[in-house]
Amino acid sequence: MSSTVVPLVIAFLGIVGTLVSALMTQRLAEKAKAQELDHSARQRSEERQYETQRASAEAVRTCYVRLNTASLDYQSELNHFWHALRAGHVTDGMRSRLDDARREQRARYSEAQMRVPDDVLMVVDRVHRRLNRIYGVLKRLDGGIPSRLEDDESLDEAHHQIVGLWEQLTEMRRTMRRSIGVVSDGL
Repeated sequence: MSSTVVPLVIAFLGIVGTLVSALMTQRLAEKAKAQELDHSARQRSEERQYETQRASAEAVRTCYVRLNTASLDYQSELNHFWHALRAGHVTDGMRSRLDDARREQRARYSEAQMRVPDDVLMVVDRVHRRLNRIYGVLKRLDGGIPSRLEDDESLDEAHHQIVGLWEQLTEMRRTMRRSIGVVSDGL
């Protein structure tokens, strides 16, 4: 090689090295930026997922509170109605309150059917059915309609059913609390 070619080769390699270095730096920066964007996207996705889960859990908790309240109110109205029926002092206002309590509990039960896990729904369904069974008995007794069941539909049997409902309401509340992670054996 001649003395003029060697400096040209060295200059060429220097230029190529500089260009390659710039390209490598740019590629590394692009790769770092892509990783940063990917990390941010993953983080946003995890945050959205967390918020969705949190909102869902809050919706279930709210559903439980409303259902529990409506069921207790319905049971209370059934008990008041039973006492009035026994005393022979049922009023239209009492009938109306009982029907309102029944509608509210039915609305909360319908919401629960779409929102709560199956194991909780089984317990809720038993309470709902029993509330409505007692309602039917009391309404038939109030209207003087003969029993449509083989069972004895008397005031005493209705009272026994109302009192027995407390155990089912307690079981429902325990199951709902367990479902949302509020576990207490003392309840």
